[in-house]
Amino acid sequence: MLTEQTFAETVAANGGRVYRVGGCVRDTLMGVVPKDIDFCVAGMVKKNFKVLFPEVEEIGKSFPVFRLLIDGKKCEVAFARTERKEGSGYKGFKISSNPKVTIQDDLYRRDTTVNSMAVDCLTGELIDPFQGRQDIKAGILRATSGHFSDDPMRALRLAGQSARLGFTVEENTLALARAVRDELAEEPSERLIAELTKVLEGARLPADFFKVLHKADLLQIAFPEIAELSSPVFDETMEQLDLAAQATHEPKLRFAALGFTLSKETLLRWNHSMTLPGDWVEAAAMAGKIKGLLSQPTPENVVAAINQLRRGSLSISEFDILAKGVRLNVPELGPLQAAISLLPGEAVPKDLKGKEIGEWYKIKHIAAIRQMLNL
Repeated sequence: MLTEQTFAETVAANGGRVYRVGGCVRDTLMGVVPKDIDFCVAGMVKKNFKVLFPEVEEIGKSFPVFRLLIDGKKCEVAFARTERKEGSGYKGFKISSNPKVTIQDDLYRRDTTVNSMAVDCLTGELIDPFQGRQDIKAGILRATSGHFSDDPMRALRLAGQSARLGFTVEENTLALARAVRDELAEEPSERLIAELTKVLEGARLPADFFKVLHKADLLQIAFPEIAELSSPVFDETMEQLDLAAQATHEPKLRFAALGFTLSKETLLRWNHSMTLPGDWVEAAAMAGKIKGLLSQPTPENVVAAINQLRRGSLSISEFDILAKGVRLNVPELGPLQAAISLLPGEAVPKDLKGKEIGEWYKIKHIAAIRQMLNL
């Protein structure tokens, strides 16, 4: 099995150097075990690298990027490169990768200082030309250079980093983010959804994603359905989103919490503009509908809520998790649903047919709920 040590020694023996780079360096300095290890190779050409590691899988199109099994895990290995802005959008870059590109050159092209660090795999030396370690200690996100605004997607990734790390964004970096407004409007919606998905999958404070975009005057461009909320409703929505994130790591449920304040029409408009995952939209719309029903928790409304959750993309247990998480003042539906499912088996009158049987059960369930709620 190829180990990181052997990998680095082999590359060094052939004139190159291997570094750990990016998020794995940042996470390690923060005391977090990184999910993935990314490597950067400097001082070597692709041809020689492929001869040394014939089992490598090449995945890069515009520049050399590979997958290689290291310490039993598939890792991404990129060659050090530079980028120069020549056009608009994320495709408007001229990329250069050759043995003369140093690790410092590669780090300079990265977005924020906390991601612009490397560790020499042979010596363990931290290469930190932009004081990323200091910014980690201060809990600050700072652009590595003025080239931050060359790629409009860096603004969304900046907001995502704030949500995941809980770091504040330095004012000059916010100004650089504002500068991408026009180009961001031209980005494919799929790229916006990808960043939103990352936030909903792993961010501790997902509301910071929207808050940073709002501070950078980009929320109207990226997510107008959130931007159009009045200030009090925006604050309520963000609070509920973060509370939901404390209660569940499930992206669908975190998104569903937005349905407590966003109308079904707004959710459908959002979906029309960027094609969100269908179960997210359905769950959010259902969450809002059930909240409305339970705002007046009559036995009739409780039974209606249980019946609707039984056949939708949001289950009764999932709604209870959300409702408890965001501190909705509504009855817990799980125990009530279990109780009406275990009603003593009184026989259905033989003269009832079709919908009449359903109505008969509904009346029985309403009576049982009334008794349980002491109404």
